[in-house]
Amino acid sequence: MDLQRLKDFFIEEALPKWAVAAYDERHGQFMESLKLDGTPETTGIVRTRTAARLIYVYAHATVLGVAPAGSLQKAERAFANLHRVTWNAGARPGYARAFNRLTDAVTDPERDLYDNACVLLALAWLLKATGRRRYREQIEAAIAAIDQTLGNPGGGWAEDSLGTLPRRQNPHMHYLEASLALCETGGNADCRQMADRLLTLFHARFFDGAAGPLRESFGPLWEVADRYRSDRLEPGHMCEWVWLVRRHAVLTGQKDSPLCAALLATGLAVGRFEGSIFLLDEVLADGTPLSSHRRLWPQVEMLKAFLMQHRALGDEAHRLEAEAVAAALFASYFSEAPAGCWHDALDLEGKPVAKTIPASSLYHLWTAVAELLDKTDAHRLSVEDEALRLGIVTVRPSRLPAVVDIGAGWTRSRIRVEWAAPSIFPPAGSRTGKRSGKSASSAYFE
Repeated sequence: MDLQRLKDFFIEEALPKWAVAAYDERHGQFMESLKLDGTPETTGIVRTRTAARLIYVYAHATVLGVAPAGSLQKAERAFANLHRVTWNAGARPGYARAFNRLTDAVTDPERDLYDNACVLLALAWLLKATGRRRYREQIEAAIAAIDQTLGNPGGGWAEDSLGTLPRRQNPHMHYLEASLALCETGGNADCRQMADRLLTLFHARFFDGAAGPLRESFGPLWEVADRYRSDRLEPGHMCEWVWLVRRHAVLTGQKDSPLCAALLATGLAVGRFEGSIFLLDEVLADGTPLSSHRRLWPQVEMLKAFLMQHRALGDEAHRLEAEAVAAALFASYFSEAPAGCWHDALDLEGKPVAKTIPASSLYHLWTAVAELLDKTDAHRLSVEDEALRLGIVTVRPSRLPAVVDIGAGWTRSRIRVEWAAPSIFPPAGSRTGKRSGKSASSAYFE
């Protein structure tokens, strides 16, 4: 199964690769990208959104029990440095847009909604992964800064602290993503209200219910006009909204099936070109291509939309669509790429054209893999990590048949772990419960 293959590739190859190759150990920060051969880039320039997204990936992966050893510590150090360098506590507070990880110089001081939303996403999962009080305090400060610096009387929030035009739906989409993460992690008491407000804005301004497409760009009062490039559509974002609307529906109990069906159908109708399974980056409403290549991230968002529709509707067709996209990714974007990496963009002939391997695509891939990791997977893997940490096993038990057994009715707090050699016992002083005797081959984690 290619979805399983995608999950294995990401957890076993990509996560460990990027935790090392894309992390500047000397300066304690993640990088904007890797070179095409999978080695670290050397410019030092990092967008705040990119650093925050990699911090998020490793914090969330920690919560789900699949993070490489030491990666949470790297994420925490990276966030401490990100906050130290880019946080502006002045009259118009917020996180600056970009910085140089080598010099700590802020290279773009503007506070951007997109970047600050990504910081909130990182903070939500850092709080969940560690329980540290300071992350909750920084969440509250970041939300207040967004309202104070970027609040807009025309509805929603400004693009940035300059009030740049056109206004875009994309930063608001990622603010919704952050709001949902805060709801799912218990990071903020007002997150549900914030998420509802953003969905209301989506229905009122972004989604053209009559004509069908999701609009990207607008004037200062959300006007749709050619001078604001409102005729340009991004099919990948239509798919990304399916993912977010479905997550919001879980919180509210709403179905939203017609909306998700319309978003996905429109994205596929205008985004797939000349029989390709893949989506174009940007098109006109009639499907006319506006770009000569296809980036990886829209394909991942399409796969994720199929997954969410399958989960919500229970139909086999959407799951098979997701499998087909995963298979196509391995035959193209992942083919002949460095270990743990990919080609970030292909031309319309399928040839690689990217000049770097952007770290942002690690984030997109992770959000799909996280949806593939159900609770049983996450629980099993976190138990395996604990067994490895305590020295009960020396290899990940899932690589050995019938080594880890999570029995029916067991809870997260009490899991039986069995290991292959009965002569191997948990080391003295380890955090285990009672054992059934010297010949036992199991222990209980309380």
